[in-house]
Amino acid sequence: MAELNTVVNTTLLADDNQASVSAMLNAILEKPLTPMEANQAKTYMEQVASQAANEEGAEVQLFQLMEMKNQHTTYVMRVALFSNNKAIGLDVMDAENGQFFVPESCPVVELQATTLN
Repeated sequence: MAELNTVVNTTLLADDNQASVSAMLNAILEKPLTPMEANQAKTYMEQVASQAANEEGAEVQLFQLMEMKNQHTTYVMRVALFSNNKAIGLDVMDAENGQFFVPESCPVVELQATTLN
């Protein structure tokens, strides 16, 4: 588990990648969203992530929930990290009311390469 936390901290949560991850959330929120039950959203979006990774010639390395704030609301976004240092934004949950939403399209972003000090 510590190894996965290290991966998340050096990729998705790294300062250099915060703008990219925020842009993923904004891109998702700009498109139409379909409300969906939490378990259905999770299953469906993990299939979407696997397919997108496959198209990229990569594999899903891990799934991560990230709490993010937008102008008026706090969201929890499920993100899949690929083995090729890219990530895809998946479903989002409105943290205020617990409603899950599935976007009509999921953006893939390239993350900054990790550096070890």
